[in-house]
Amino acid sequence: MAVPAISYVNLLQVNQQQLRNSALNVFNAMLLGTGSPSDWGSTFPFYQKNVSAFGLAYSEESSLYVLDTDKVQRLNIDSPGYIEYPYVRDLLRLKDYGFSLSVFRPFTVDWDLDINDVTNYVSFAVNVTRSEDRRPIPNAQVSCTILCSANNDNNQDEPIVVVTPPKTFFTNALGRFEGNEPMQIPPGYILKTAVAILKISVAGISTMVVAQSMLALQNVMKINTFGDTITLSIRDELQSNKSGVRKFLNIMTYDYDALTEIWEAKGKPPKVTRGFGYVSYGFTFPGLKAMDPALILFTVSVTLGGITGGRVPVIVGGPFSLWESSRLFSFGPDSEQISNVAIKLRRYVVFSGMTYIAELTLWKE
Repeated sequence: MAVPAISYVNLLQVNQQQLRNSALNVFNAMLLGTGSPSDWGSTFPFYQKNVSAFGLAYSEESSLYVLDTDKVQRLNIDSPGYIEYPYVRDLLRLKDYGFSLSVFRPFTVDWDLDINDVTNYVSFAVNVTRSEDRRPIPNAQVSCTILCSANNDNNQDEPIVVVTPPKTFFTNALGRFEGNEPMQIPPGYILKTAVAILKISVAGISTMVVAQSMLALQNVMKINTFGDTITLSIRDELQSNKSGVRKFLNIMTYDYDALTEIWEAKGKPPKVTRGFGYVSYGFTFPGLKAMDPALILFTVSVTLGGITGGRVPVIVGGPFSLWESSRLFSFGPDSEQISNVAIKLRRYVVFSGMTYIAELTLWKE
C-alpha cells in the first residue's frame, strides 16, 4: 500500500492551525474567565500566590468581553499589586508557549494642550486617525471637559480648581479639531496647569484621552485601585531637593461626561512626605468598585523644582496611561522581537465603560 506524501507546506499549515486554536483558547480564557477567586484583582495588599486561576472578566457583568478594571491594573508592572508574567503563564498552562497581551485604543488620538496665563485661555487640538493606516477620521465626536488649577502667589495655601462643563465638537475632513476655552478665575489668581478630558466617539464606539499641559506631572504619583480603595505610589522624580511634601486637596471621578467630587480636604489638608517608589497613602470609598469610574483625578499641591517656582496645585489622573495616543499597556515579552512563527488575535473589550482593542500574540517556544 502506498503511503501518501506529506509536504512541508501541509505540516506548516497544520502547525499554524494548532497554534491558532491554542491562541483562541488562551484568549477566551483571559477575556471570558473571571479567574479564581473571582475578585482576585481587588484585594489589597495583593499577593499573586492567592490567584489560582487567571481571567480578566468582570464577575458582576453578564455581557461578554467586559473586563474588570482592578484585574487589568494588576498587569501593570508599576502597580503596587502586580501579577508576574511567568506566574500567569503557569496558570494558563502554557509551558511550551510564550505570549504577550496588549491593549489599544480603537482609533489613534493625538492631542495638544496649552494654557495662556495672561489671557486665561486654554487651547487644545485633537487629531483622530485610523490605527491601521493613520487615515483621518472626519466627523468624530469630541466631548471636552477642561480642568485648570490656579493659585494666588500671595496665598499659596488656597489653590483652586476651575472646571468647564463638557462641550461637544466634531473633527473636520482632516480628522482635526482646534478650540480655545476661557477659564473664569478670581482676580489675583494665575493658571498653573490644565487637564482636558476628551471623550472621542466614532460610529458608536467611544474612547477617552486625558491631555495634560505638563505631561511630566503624571510622574508626581501613580494612581491604582483595589476594590473600594485607591492607593498612591509616590515618586520623587520631579520634586525639588528642598521639599517633597504633597498636600492632597480633592479627589474627583469622571464617568460619561460627568465629574463628581468624592472627597475634599477640610481645614488642614493631609500630606505625604518624600519617599521614592513608596506606596504611602490610601483612600477608601465604599461603593467605588460598583461605580467603576472611567477616571480618577487627584488635585495635589507640590513643589516642582526648576519646572515652576514655589508650590503649585497639579491635577493627576489615573489609573491607566490615558494620555497615550494608541497603546495603553503591554503585558509579557515584546512580541516584535520574537523570531518564531506567531499568531495574533484581536477583539473589542470594554472596561470602565470605554471600548478598547485587546491583542494577544502567541508563539511556540
